[in-house]
Amino acid sequence: MRADRPLAAVAARSAMLTGVVLLATVPIYVYVEPGLRALVARGAAALVLGVALLQLRRVIGETLEAAGASPLESARARHVLEPEVPHHYRGLMSDVRAALRSRRYFDNVMWPRLQALSTSPLDRPPVRPGRGVSLAGLRRVLAALERRP
Repeated sequence: MRADRPLAAVAARSAMLTGVVLLATVPIYVYVEPGLRALVARGAAALVLGVALLQLRRVIGETLEAAGASPLESARARHVLEPEVPHHYRGLMSDVRAALRSRRYFDNVMWPRLQALSTSPLDRPPVRPGRGVSLAGLRRVLAALERRP
């Protein structure tokens, strides 16, 4: 077979395997009880199909490797990944988001932490109905923390 026609080679090998399995299966098929004949036929067909699929998988894999990377894969490889953000910064970001959403979280978790960072009392940001502290209010508290020694 020619090297540029791998599917033809798979088809030829599968045809030869079918012939060999048929030669081995026909005598078994004739001598078994009629209730088991379907099992013998299905087993032979499964063997031929399984080997043919394994060969096809190998040929398709080799063809894809020879073709090189797709434009999508090459674009993903060129994409420069951002440096990994440390996990404790991710935790702080989730704390700030939770404080913006929930006043209770801000009062019970974030505000005691902010007060622990300060040596003098901080001005509490205004309350938003049903929500946490506003981003502007949180910025004012952080600016006050940065100004104090």
